[in-house]
Amino acid sequence: MRDNLTFKEIEHFLACPRKYYMDLSSTPLEGYEDLENECRELMNMKFAVEKPVMSTSVFGRRFISTPAALVPHGDKWKLVIRKFAKRFKPKYALEASYHGYIFSNAGFMVSTVVVETPHFSKEIDWRDNVPQLFSTLEAITSVESGDEPPAVPVPLCKTCTHVIRCTRDLVEQGSLSAIHGIGRKTILKLAESGIENLSDIIKCDQTPPSLSKEVFEILKIKATSLVENREYVFRELPELKHGVYLDIETHTTHGFDYLFGILDSDEYIPFFSSSLEEEKEVFGKVLTLLEKTEGPIYHYCGYEPSRFKELTSLFKVDQNLYEKIRKRFVDVYAILKKHIALPLFTYSLKSVARYLNFEWRTSLNGMKSSRYFDEWLHTHDDSLLNLLLMYNEDDDRATKKIVEWLMHLS
Repeated sequence: MRDNLTFKEIEHFLACPRKYYMDLSSTPLEGYEDLENECRELMNMKFAVEKPVMSTSVFGRRFISTPAALVPHGDKWKLVIRKFAKRFKPKYALEASYHGYIFSNAGFMVSTVVVETPHFSKEIDWRDNVPQLFSTLEAITSVESGDEPPAVPVPLCKTCTHVIRCTRDLVEQGSLSAIHGIGRKTILKLAESGIENLSDIIKCDQTPPSLSKEVFEILKIKATSLVENREYVFRELPELKHGVYLDIETHTTHGFDYLFGILDSDEYIPFFSSSLEEEKEVFGKVLTLLEKTEGPIYHYCGYEPSRFKELTSLFKVDQNLYEKIRKRFVDVYAILKKHIALPLFTYSLKSVARYLNFEWRTSLNGMKSSRYFDEWLHTHDDSLLNLLLMYNEDDDRATKKIVEWLMHLS
């Protein structure tokens, strides 16, 4: 059980209660009491405060509020939450209630909460979502003191370290949701034919009338792969040649790619840009290097080729050079999806590479890396940059691990 919680833990819980439960040993926020005392002193003098800290007890737990800023607002206070998103997200309303309630309950009445981003500013009446807030806080405390929540596939699974364990739990339950790529509509179609679990689909000899024979056969193979905990090649693999590996890290808020990582003959070559203006020069260097290499340019999922097309148009790159490089792109995820059944419910890069015993040296993911880069822009802390480079290199090496495994299979 955590000693104290911030809204970050609430976000984790809402994204996946099971992962929240499995990560209960994470380090709590330490030293907040001194920061809270300083905040109280400043507020008692009616000073505006950057990065204020306040806490309160709810359901026997200590919840800590850490908004971006607060300013006097008449005889009350206005809280500021800073984000980077282009559009307002429903969870911001819950976060507004969280911060508004904690400060108000601590004796500093909050009149309004403002969500600020580079793209919009929105004022929120934090009281509107207090009932939802209390339901969420109660659910968190119940989970911490209760049994482990069941495995449920969610978007977070793509980068989660627990994905293999959760897959095995779903298989033990016989859940059809363990099958990669299966949707709710397909599950309902199977149910109409009396197929309700993995065992049913494996034993079924007749194709349900609502599904094609090819689709049903692949579902059966995937179910068998899960139950037997082994991979199956259900369609002949293409011949794969040695090549280079490409991975791009993007800062979505600022709208540019800050890191192009290339792995060539086991040498990692990063191309880093700290601004949109630098990206043009960096992209030119990337193209020059790729032109000098031979063989396929392996990437995972479709972002890299689509981004190259956009940048080629944006920076008016020679079309012939772009076409030469475009023809060399090979999507490793597409190969897996079309040819391999794996005992996993997600075929994300991190899931498949971990299945092959590859481990990342950092705990970063796409969203975290973007936040780290934004922090680096403000601090130029070399340790942050080193983590970003390490994360990008590991993505390249994970892709290489999968390609070499596919070569062995074929």
